[in-house]
Amino acid sequence: MRWLVRSVLAVLTLALLGAVALFGGLGPRAFVPGGVLWGEVREPPADWSFTDAIGEIQVQTHVGPLPWSVTTWVLSDQGELFIAAGYCERVWTHRVMADPKVRLRIDGVVYEMLAHRVADRAVGARIAPVVLHKYMGIAADSAQFIQGETKGCVFRVEPRP
Repeated sequence: MRWLVRSVLAVLTLALLGAVALFGGLGPRAFVPGGVLWGEVREPPADWSFTDAIGEIQVQTHVGPLPWSVTTWVLSDQGELFIAAGYCERVWTHRVMADPKVRLRIDGVVYEMLAHRVADRAVGARIAPVVLHKYMGIAADSAQFIQGETKGCVFRVEPRP
């Protein structure tokens, strides 16, 4: 009987440690979502072009009982910051559309931001080729990306007031 109690305690301990690792601030790992993004919080820069050399960043959303963080694409255009999803049918994209408050972690630095889905076709036409070239290595008709003929979506990221 003693071995059963120890086994149950060991399993519960591992489950608790797993939950802390997943939702306790360690952030996402590759395709596995995480929780709170920790790090030094800074004011956003005026020019985000430094992200052109960065493939992916971490994004934390706030809808629901627990924070949800993922790794996703980042790009800049004309100094503005954008995040993108290859498929818009993701948990995090729906959460951002429900509540635009996000935290971004870029190279260990956290920024408190707002993210709004790009619906303006002119902005979409400007951004889509950047996304497609950076992440897919292709040049495509930018109208396809923004008009929903692909499954991706782009969010413009701005500082919180």
